[in-house]
Amino acid sequence: MKFPALKTSVVLLALALAACASNESISDKPVQAAASNDIGRQALPAGDGWASVGPGTDGGAKATAANVFTVSTRAELVKALATAGNAAKIIYIKGTVNLSTDDNNKELFEKDYADPAYNFDAYVKAYAPAVWNTKLEKGRPVRDLTGPLEEARKNSVERQRKQITIKLNSNTSIIGLGKDAKIIKGNLWIGPEAENIIIRNITFEDSFDYFPGWDPGDSWKVDKSYPGCQEAYVDANTGPQKCPGGRWNSEYDLISINGGKRVWIDHNTFTDGQRPDKLFPPNFPFPQNEITQKIQHHDGLIDVTNGGDLVTISHNIFKDHDKTSLIGGSDSSKIDTGKLNVTYHDNIFDNSGQRLPRVRFGKVHSYNNYFSGDAAGADDPKLSVYENHLKAIKEHGGNNVFRGAFGIGKESAIYSENNYFEVKNADASAVGVIQGGTVFFDQGSYFNGKPVDAVKAINAVDPKKQVSPNVGWKPTLYARKPIPATEVPAYVKANAGAGKL
Repeated sequence: MKFPALKTSVVLLALALAACASNESISDKPVQAAASNDIGRQALPAGDGWASVGPGTDGGAKATAANVFTVSTRAELVKALATAGNAAKIIYIKGTVNLSTDDNNKELFEKDYADPAYNFDAYVKAYAPAVWNTKLEKGRPVRDLTGPLEEARKNSVERQRKQITIKLNSNTSIIGLGKDAKIIKGNLWIGPEAENIIIRNITFEDSFDYFPGWDPGDSWKVDKSYPGCQEAYVDANTGPQKCPGGRWNSEYDLISINGGKRVWIDHNTFTDGQRPDKLFPPNFPFPQNEITQKIQHHDGLIDVTNGGDLVTISHNIFKDHDKTSLIGGSDSSKIDTGKLNVTYHDNIFDNSGQRLPRVRFGKVHSYNNYFSGDAAGADDPKLSVYENHLKAIKEHGGNNVFRGAFGIGKESAIYSENNYFEVKNADASAVGVIQGGTVFFDQGSYFNGKPVDAVKAINAVDPKKQVSPNVGWKPTLYARKPIPATEVPAYVKANAGAGKL
């Protein structure tokens, strides 16, 4: 008589014991291997978006027992990556991994990273528009700040970056165990040397930059509808310091695909955690007090830049964040043409403001995603910059301002289909914002309960900015046939996010 079930159990037990024995050096705790039928052994299905092109994406699915790890701390995660190198590896996340910790798992804070010469209040005073913007160069405030406080800030940034940014290597699956796996207060970095990465079933929170930088020339311009705004300084009430513009910028995404390729990010949840940027309002007086000038401590949730390519982002929740997902970091890039190809499907964008995604160069396919938000405080194209500034201050509440789902940027080719938009205080033009791009396609989508002609709505905003639906390509890579847009909200609410696998 044969006992196949018993034989299989014995084999799995032996593999688990071997894995524990092989990886005792990762930490003082025993390291466990998951059974071979766990999601760590799952590859991206064939045809599921751009990450399935070529050899596809299987991450660490072929890992030997010696390269299967369970980690609960930053130190264990770093050691697991170093131990396996570029060999196929599965790293299971158990509980909460805080990336802002030392090798003893002691949490590190601003005081632990700060250069002794850095002081935020002194920084604000030194570079306040009333001080820094009184003299222009080439018609704009100097954007590259100089002086000991800026040098101290940069030193502080590098100290924090060294600790909280974790560089992934190739052939890696990072998988959350159960329903409560988290990676918090740091940044996963997938650089140009890394490919074939899978990240699933994890809640990512709060890649908090303690040392954001002020850029006085970002979005700055002379707009004489603002009282006192002019190029030449006269006195405290008249001059370039009274012109609109300037932004705070931060360093860390939750996940940065910075040149990496063949990446599958699936069934995760992304938020700013307990420290959303709404807790840090603008700190300069008018005209540098518009909501976009808040002190920004978080950058993107998932950004794909510097030639990153072949990415599938599916069944995730992006929640309570403004600038959510950037595809392509610069109009002047010399390496992005033909790359930055990304698929988004079956995701939720909840109380997200913009960049859902904002695209340059890439062919981006977006289908069966659910977008919800509130556009109160968004710009009205019929009003002046000054009038919109006053409007934003008056109307803005606690939500991120929904300024447009798709950012249609330089040489982008976005193909949208069967998406569902539910946006208060907005019309269908909020589907997209023209940001240097010339083409955009949508079919089968709904906006606030009704079918939408997205291209027509976007083109109605400004006759000088128009897009054509001729994007020059048609997607062929689908996880499954798209469902009707009206079925999307119920489907993604039941299936998207961490803890749903």
